[in-house]
Amino acid sequence: MAELCDIYNSSGNKTGAVFVRGEDLKDGEYQLVTDIWIINNNLQILIQKRSETKNLSPNIWATHGGCVSTEETGLNGCIREAYEEIGIVVKSKDIKPLTRIISKKLIMDSYIVVQEFTLSSAVLQSEEVSDIRWVSLNELVHMVKDKHFFNYQELPYVISFINNQKLIRGL
Repeated sequence: MAELCDIYNSSGNKTGAVFVRGEDLKDGEYQLVTDIWIINNNLQILIQKRSETKNLSPNIWATHGGCVSTEETGLNGCIREAYEEIGIVVKSKDIKPLTRIISKKLIMDSYIVVQEFTLSSAVLQSEEVSDIRWVSLNELVHMVKDKHFFNYQELPYVISFINNQKLIRGL
């Protein structure tokens, strides 16, 4: 079944129109996408390896996220995507907005949550994800430099969040 998504304007407001995911948008039309950065109490980042069958960036490590469906918010979308992709239940009350970036035809809402998750309890959506793991911030930065991890525009905000957490904790 085709996935319907709301169309947004450049201000991030819904236009009232919808489109089928994968269809081209007209000039001035945007699609809302979302991701969530899951950080544990050791300030490690939970990352996932994209399935080799993905059209965009197969076999690349990434964070969790995707397209926001019709009548869904970015927050609801990131909760759904994390559950669908790896089986983690994230509570909205624990999630903090990280940033909103508008570029090309996308509006990217990024969120961050500090939450523990046992890798052995993961349920991977095989068409989306082939592996998951926890990495340190230093490991993540090296993975980006080596082009093993997707270079997200919001990555500087994630780095800043983790560094601030280190300062708060006296690390």
